[in-house]
Amino acid sequence: MMPNGKTWRQFYAPRIAAMISAMKAEGKTIKEMKKILSEANPGQYGHMRKTWANESWIQLGLSRRKRTGYQKPDADQQKLFP
Repeated sequence: MMPNGKTWRQFYAPRIAAMISAMKAEGKTIKEMKKILSEANPGQYGHMRKTWANESWIQLGLSRRKRTGYQKPDADQQKLFP
């Protein structure tokens, strides 16, 4: 955790959001935005760089991670195991 009580994700999120909104105003494509965000990654260590990259993907809508929580199993799957 950072000295001021924030996590790296909380520290990076507003900076990434500002960069994305500026790039959208300029009409950049997703590919161009990914490259610019990757080059602007300020992390010095592995976990900082990974947090920046992960947060930028989430804000661009490219993250594969689902934030919906637990999902109920399908009814068909219940029939497979009596």
